Amino acid sequence: MNRSSSLAQVASGSVLVALTLAPGVAAAQASPLSRAVVVGGWSFRPEIEVRTRAEVRTDPVDTGGDVYGSSAVLAEGFGTTLPPIAETRAETDSQWIVGERARIGLTVDRGPLTGVFTLQDARLWGSTETIFLGAGQSELPSTAPWEAYLDVHTRSGRRAFFRMGRQRVVWGDGRLLGESDWAFTPRSLDALRFGVQLGDIDLEAMASLLSAPGATPPSVAGTRKPITEGTGAQLYGLDAVWHVAPLLQLEVTGLARVVREPRPSWLTPGDTFVVDARVFGEHRGFSYAAEGAYEFGRVATYGDDRPLSAFALAARAGLETALPWHLTFGARGAYASGDDGELEPGETQTRFDPILPDERRNIGLMGLYGWSNLIEGSGTVEVRPVEELSVRAGYTFAALAQSSGRWVTARLLPVGAVAENGSRVLGHEVDAIVSLTPWEPLRLEAGYGLFLFGEGGKAILTAANRPADMQHFGYLQATLRAP
Repeated sequence: MNRSSSLAQVASGSVLVALTLAPGVAAAQASPLSRAVVVGGWSFRPEIEVRTRAEVRTDPVDTGGDVYGSSAVLAEGFGTTLPPIAETRAETDSQWIVGERARIGLTVDRGPLTGVFTLQDARLWGSTETIFLGAGQSELPSTAPWEAYLDVHTRSGRRAFFRMGRQRVVWGDGRLLGESDWAFTPRSLDALRFGVQLGDIDLEAMASLLSAPGATPPSVAGTRKPITEGTGAQLYGLDAVWHVAPLLQLEVTGLARVVREPRPSWLTPGDTFVVDARVFGEHRGFSYAAEGAYEFGRVATYGDDRPLSAFALAARAGLETALPWHLTFGARGAYASGDDGELEPGETQTRFDPILPDERRNIGLMGLYGWSNLIEGSGTVEVRPVEELSVRAGYTFAALAQSSGRWVTARLLPVGAVAENGSRVLGHEVDAIVSLTPWEPLRLEAGYGLFLFGEGGKAILTAANRPADMQHFGYLQATLRAP
């Protein structure tokens, strides 16, 4: 959820879509909650959604060629800052998939209590193989609760809440903690959250378990033998938002990720701390946000702990003009520190790890780079001839902050690195998205992107045994929600 909204929205217990299956009943009841069925002191808000997307891309940067043993941003191999290579596969020239995500859920309110349960099924049509995993995302096919939590909140104004269970968490622009709704399996966390609103200030604390502790009996762990003993991995967070004025809102976020064995492949042992400050606002068609983050801690390497010191910056702005067709301009830029590709024992790691970012929000349509070892500049233009139709086109320049450092995708999957890389330029992206809502339950979307790889990007792809000069990407998506 966007932190620019009030804490009341955070605590409301609403899921992504709260659509009644019996609008006539809801209208007959004088319910304080819109689109809800009221029975006695209980309020029920069902939801149902099905989304299908077909994708095609040429020369994928994260499929085929060298396959790495870990997708952790801070993982290292012996003598290199790249993770160890597990195997080398044949080059992939083209790739296409058709996948679906279906959700059915219910939000129940009674006095100060709100319960949410949303069952999600995600799968690829015609395949049961596991592919395309990002940090913290489930395998495919996957049928499991996406949200399942109980929320206790104050009756008057919902000025405080305590939430326990599986839930989506989005702070700020989602650069450090996001949902990744684009994915077939968007991210949700098993967490405890507490929030309180004090005047114009929203405060929130969170504790989440990323991987369970080890030394668990086989009957509980679901394995044939006890898993590695250890405390697992946890993510702790504090967030404060001060709503000074519509055009001046301040946010400070602190995150602490503690990783021990046992752990998933997208994490590496260590202690990572991030402090992020963000200023943002929106008024009369103009919106903006700017933030900076500093990261520190330690990372486990071969026989030693490596110090961590990295930083990142990002900004965006948008202006909807009074010109015909709601002509809107947008711009964004980002920087994230990288590494030099080869580190001596005890040398400081300077590659920025964005923790659990959103893989499409405030990033390129094609998902070819993430907020790590990055220089990015982008501009967009959007028109809406009618309310049901919008067209957006954009250009993006992407480069490495350190030419010899690692290139990662928006899902934080490693593409590769070349220690002697003579160019920072990853490439140039042009893209366009057309969205159409012919009637309220149905939304259609089509997108195309072309990425022309620069000399730096070509060198990395060649070294990773998947050479390419350009990538084409296209998709068609349909989302259907119950009326």
